[in-house]
Amino acid sequence: MKVFKSAVVALVLLSSASGLAQLPGRKDGVVVRGSQVRDFCGEKISQLGLMRWTGKDFQPIPFQVDEKTPEGNFIYLYGKKKNPELGNGKLDPQDELVFMAWDTGPAAPEGAKWPEDALKAAQVDAADRGKASVYLFSFKTAPPKSPVDYVQSVVEEGRDYVKTDKYIFGEPVGKGFFDRFQMVTPEGKMGPNFVDRIKGRGHISSMAGLIKLVKGEGDTPADMVAWIDGPVRVVHRMEGGVEIALGIKFKLAGGSDNVFYRHYLYTPIFFSLPAAAGVLLKGSYMLYTIDFNNNIKGDYYFDPVNPTPVIFDGKPGDQKKNLDTTSQHNWYAVGGDQANIAVRMVIPETLKQQVKLTTFFADDDNEADPPESETGRHQPGLKIAGWFEVPPGKYTYILYYMVSDQKLTADNISTWLDILDHPFKINSKNLNKN
Repeated sequence: MKVFKSAVVALVLLSSASGLAQLPGRKDGVVVRGSQVRDFCGEKISQLGLMRWTGKDFQPIPFQVDEKTPEGNFIYLYGKKKNPELGNGKLDPQDELVFMAWDTGPAAPEGAKWPEDALKAAQVDAADRGKASVYLFSFKTAPPKSPVDYVQSVVEEGRDYVKTDKYIFGEPVGKGFFDRFQMVTPEGKMGPNFVDRIKGRGHISSMAGLIKLVKGEGDTPADMVAWIDGPVRVVHRMEGGVEIALGIKFKLAGGSDNVFYRHYLYTPIFFSLPAAAGVLLKGSYMLYTIDFNNNIKGDYYFDPVNPTPVIFDGKPGDQKKNLDTTSQHNWYAVGGDQANIAVRMVIPETLKQQVKLTTFFADDDNEADPPESETGRHQPGLKIAGWFEVPPGKYTYILYYMVSDQKLTADNISTWLDILDHPFKINSKNLNKN
């Protein structure tokens, strides 16, 4: 893991090129598969460079290539379950070339002079409502590299941290939950920790309600067994699971490959549901929420079925009691002068008729929901019904946490929704050297 370096350096380096942005407003990480630049497959990754056209010349931008297995699993360079022997150091069709949308630039004119020692080139276009380009080169010698590093992975104070200039995320080593989430404020300053803890809690009901229990984030140990730490994204491989005893014991095994970019992170959580679960857990549901601490007070909550902002003040009231908690949706947002974050859950398309996502909201200084570090609940999130009753098998759902450096409102939430709703279309073409 790298020692955390001040993001001020990165911002200074970026400021000189800020006028080049061709995809305004987009905060996405752009992923290009090796198969989309097929003529570069077989090239040594160490001799690849990624650049943009500045209007005068080609300039290196931050990028990384993450190798993957033919089955689509990450190949990890660090950790007790690292597996670099599964890679070959060359670009393969399933590998991923990653860069940030704001680092793109305009298309270079025909005949633009290539960088020195460049042997091969391709123009890679990312398009949404507009279009922008980057340029992939293979070099005879070591390629020029950008010094910018957007995201770093460190271990401090018994926690696995990921740090960017937009957020600081931390989870206790060996645990299956996070309890540190600092976010940049609209004034551009890093705020305090806003989170008591993430609460992913299964409300288990069995034998027609005769047995009831709650299994939560504290019951699901998860070790970070391997990781990737590049300049554009960090990936943490987590493995764990929860054991449930209902007359017989069975384990819901699972894990995640948590991916962190400068403005957002997402956790694809995979698990196996055994054949007995649908019968034994019928009627059970899950609450997936963030319990914020008192630092969130004064901020507000909204979602697509409850668009009127609800202020976090720790006091029950009619507006909170009258929230729509029956209409389905899959995202919510917290905004204001403190923290601004949009949270979205994506479930498998095949389960959308069986699994129901609805609003959960609690805001009461005097209400306990242990285990927690701070009494009281400032707790928005989603209630997931039907999850334990789907057919046995292996499933993946994904949670996105997107940190805004502007106040989130109904007018600008689309910036974050577009990451999933309007993904970039990628095209490439090979270039001839003049």
